[in-house]
Amino acid sequence: MTLRLGSTLKFSNLLQNIGNIKNPFRNSYNYPITFEHVVFPPNEQFKLPTMPPEPIYDESLGETKHKLTKQFIEARGFEPIHTELIHKQYGLVAMSGGFIKAEDFAWIQQEVNEKLVDKQFAIWRVDAPWLPRVRRPPSTKKGGGKGPIHHYETPVRTGRVILELGGYITEQEARSILMHLYLHMPFPVEFVSQELMDKRKELEMKVHANNRNKFDWDTLIKYNMQNCKAWLSPYDVYWNILLHYEQAVWTHCEVIKLEIISYFVGFSKCFSSFSVPNWLPSLSAAVSTFAPERFIWRLFIGLHGTPRLVAAFACKNFLVTSSLWPFPFRPWYRWASQFACALNLAEILSLILLSSVSSTEDHFLHALCFSGFTFFAHFYMFVSIWLFDFSGRRRSSKLGELSFQYKVLCCAGSVLSLLFVLYFYYRHNRFCEPGVYTLFALSEYSLILFNILFHSTLYYDFHSRALTLNTAALSSAAGYDLLPLYSEKRT
Repeated sequence: MTLRLGSTLKFSNLLQNIGNIKNPFRNSYNYPITFEHVVFPPNEQFKLPTMPPEPIYDESLGETKHKLTKQFIEARGFEPIHTELIHKQYGLVAMSGGFIKAEDFAWIQQEVNEKLVDKQFAIWRVDAPWLPRVRRPPSTKKGGGKGPIHHYETPVRTGRVILELGGYITEQEARSILMHLYLHMPFPVEFVSQELMDKRKELEMKVHANNRNKFDWDTLIKYNMQNCKAWLSPYDVYWNILLHYEQAVWTHCEVIKLEIISYFVGFSKCFSSFSVPNWLPSLSAAVSTFAPERFIWRLFIGLHGTPRLVAAFACKNFLVTSSLWPFPFRPWYRWASQFACALNLAEILSLILLSSVSSTEDHFLHALCFSGFTFFAHFYMFVSIWLFDFSGRRRSSKLGELSFQYKVLCCAGSVLSLLFVLYFYYRHNRFCEPGVYTLFALSEYSLILFNILFHSTLYYDFHSRALTLNTAALSSAAGYDLLPLYSEKRT
């Protein structure tokens, strides 16, 4: 039985090999190309029309010529709309951005129209020149503004279909018409067909379906690897809103996906983006990427750093030198005051460090400093309030009681703001809801405001006191210490 099965398989393989042998006495022909699916232009205009060298203005409507900026942004990025062939045959596509002049349109029209035969058509897929370009005469001196309008251009982005060929035309004929246009175009272009574009889309879908790389674009954007989201965080709100409002309120929920698919020659880039509405910038980072906001913020943070360090030691001495603590004296109280001073110093140094290192320069270090600033600030609030009550400074005067109440109120507001910050931060990153980032920014503002108000209670603690700076030589000039140059009022 096994022998019969083996012989049967060998015989079938032999027949298959014989069938694959080409017969030299038999000719095989390909099926002829038919054009039953060709769609002609509805206006029955088969030739490329003449492009006007400049826009036509209607004076009755009040339209006049006016100068514009260079607007290079109109030729940057990928074309989001005009990337498909309308007639599903052949076309010329831009491989990079550029500008087309009226002379280029006239030359393309002449070359293409001369080679078109019956039942073949060509159509434009770009607008007529509309972007004005100015130029001064050679003998004009510098200054005095822009010169007169010299000509007009049409901006074209990457992937934009410039023109299409169709009708009763084969791919070889279309290539012969469009290939020599490469040398004259001011930017690189490529010949495409509907079959080629379909293969590129199929390859793109295949790569996306069979992708084994764990670090694809979606994962990189989701987990912000290597700071790909580029957080934009302002640090002087007034100047940031005044100068860079659009960039300041931008959030990382604006997802930009980039896919590069190569097939034979050329390439195509596909972008898709969506943005979440936001109306307030964030204060979650310490240094902005815009000028002059970052210079203003860093200047004032640096100026206030030294007085705050001095105030930290003054607060420690203010608590230690109190004579109203409960009897008997507890040794750990002095160590607790030292610990509170260390927390205050850590808070100030964290603020200075996160102001010096922006999130775009070192995101990990910046986030670590911001977390340390938040932790040390609230821990210092709890410890300082408890020590202020235990030391008896609260009961020393009416201002002491008022200061204690303000400290408790600001601490409670800061903790509540921190909870709202964490909640809205989670909601924004989890669901990307409209307006949630604005609430997150407001919570951050209130957090910073309560922190400032808490430290402003030093006005009541050091009321009627003055700071004196002197040298060590004058402290014992005649064998005794100098008298203080201030008087403390009892209130």
